Amino acid sequence: MKRYLHILKMCLNLIIFLLALSFENASFERTARMVLLFTGLVTWGLIRPYIRAGQPWWYGVDVILIYLLEYQSKYLVNYFFHILYVSTVLEAGINLNRYKANIVAMAASAAALSKFIAAMKFGINAALISQLLFNIFALAFLITLLNYGKLQQEERQKSQFLYGELVEAYRRLEELSREKEKAAVLEERNRIARDMHDALGHRLTSLIMQLEMGKQALKKNPEEVGEVLERCARGAREALADTRKVVKALKGKESIDIEHIRKMLDEFKGDTGIEIKANLPPLELSLEEVTALYRVIQEAVTNAVRHGKATRISVDVNEEGKKLKLYIRDNGTGGEYKEGFGISGMRKRFEELGGTLRINAGNGFEVIGEFERSVDR
Repeated sequence: MKRYLHILKMCLNLIIFLLALSFENASFERTARMVLLFTGLVTWGLIRPYIRAGQPWWYGVDVILIYLLEYQSKYLVNYFFHILYVSTVLEAGINLNRYKANIVAMAASAAALSKFIAAMKFGINAALISQLLFNIFALAFLITLLNYGKLQQEERQKSQFLYGELVEAYRRLEELSREKEKAAVLEERNRIARDMHDALGHRLTSLIMQLEMGKQALKKNPEEVGEVLERCARGAREALADTRKVVKALKGKESIDIEHIRKMLDEFKGDTGIEIKANLPPLELSLEEVTALYRVIQEAVTNAVRHGKATRISVDVNEEGKKLKLYIRDNGTGGEYKEGFGISGMRKRFEELGGTLRINAGNGFEVIGEFERSVDR
């Protein structure tokens, strides 16, 4: 678009120059000087866009060439040449920013009005004053119009920039929303997997031990096999019941309290024959806290039997102010261990409550955890 406007400007300047020459009726020498100056103006207009066109002082060359061209006129004020100032101001207004365009406009206006000021040396009359005022108001109107157009352009650019920023912010918000949704889905999957692991792992460990006891009873005391098989069936039914509890809990329809923990330990003790000493005082805990406590104790005693081959386990829950502390110890093999899904799930449950959980594996296995209760006594 700017290229076509530049070509149009050159054509109009040529027409204006030819009209000025026709009124000048100048001598060959003066005509040659004017043609040479106009040729320089046209050539400079073609070169200028390629040499840092965004700088206002390059348009000062146009103003000087037009001033010299007007100086060759036999008229004190040649209005055709004054139109060349206007075309320069318009071009600068289109190509430069508002501040730089105003610098060019001020320079062109000063050059154009200087002829009127020079004419006052020969006498001041009403015609000269009216022409001066007309030119002042015409240039002021032109500069005001250009500034208004530039302000409108700046507002459009600002609006487009803000709209672009808004679109980009919305796109980023959508990406963050999708990432958050994915993270929530993953977290929910992990929670479901953790609950299923804790619940079924505990019951299946009991069931496996019952089956081992059944194998031994089959060799030594066959009449006890029926009782063992009955306990296995009960354990399988309880595993199914635990699965249903997990599903209900995911739907928000299942609640757990301290009594559930005592019952779980008693059943595990009866199914496995493991000696379990539990100190579980009455506690006021939120659903999230008692659920975390239940699952951590469940996983710890299951690991003690399944991996540590423990025969004695102690579970102590103590209150220290608002803090609840958990100690679980067994007489299993202890030693080095690899943190798997179960232990990481135990730690995650306490960390979600703002607490900590650590493991000591020396002579036997020790689980020590704590968190600050949200329910005041």
